[in-house]
Amino acid sequence: MKRTSIEDAKKELKPFIENIQSLLLSTVSADGEPFVSYSPFVEDEEGNFYVFISTAVNHSHNMNATKKAHVMLLEDESKTDHIYARRRMYFKAEAEKFSENDDREEKIHNLFKKRFEDKVSFFSMMKDSRFYKLTLREGNFVLGFGAAYKISQDRQTLLLNDKGHSSSHEEGLNKNK
Repeated sequence: MKRTSIEDAKKELKPFIENIQSLLLSTVSADGEPFVSYSPFVEDEEGNFYVFISTAVNHSHNMNATKKAHVMLLEDESKTDHIYARRRMYFKAEAEKFSENDDREEKIHNLFKKRFEDKVSFFSMMKDSRFYKLTLREGNFVLGFGAAYKISQDRQTLLLNDKGHSSSHEEGLNKNK
């Protein structure tokens, strides 16, 4: 099996993010109870992600208590070549809830309008919902078997992450496509 070069993997980064509209959001409560869900997201020019969620849901409580989240972008199952090798990107993130009437709200709302058009017209009616800024930290970008890369916070540097990969195991899985 041919390994994806770092240069080719870098070319995949931007289109991968642009083609995914929602992220998986994983948080943990102050007492260690995990919770996972999804949310549509946007990205600003600095590479931060933003979600708009209710302050009544577990994620809101968890992120307020811990200031942390994990974020995952995951290739659609219907588009993957192999169910065990779905393309994905995941990061640790620092989470920050916008206060009511935060000066940044209009800018982020406009990013959502640009990306999702009229699907975000309900935002103004959701008085208990807030924007959350997710500042991405350590991450990984996986393009398939033998193609896992550590990714820098700014997404400019990729390093091959070859820990725990066995080429004979990967070849066996690829034969079963």
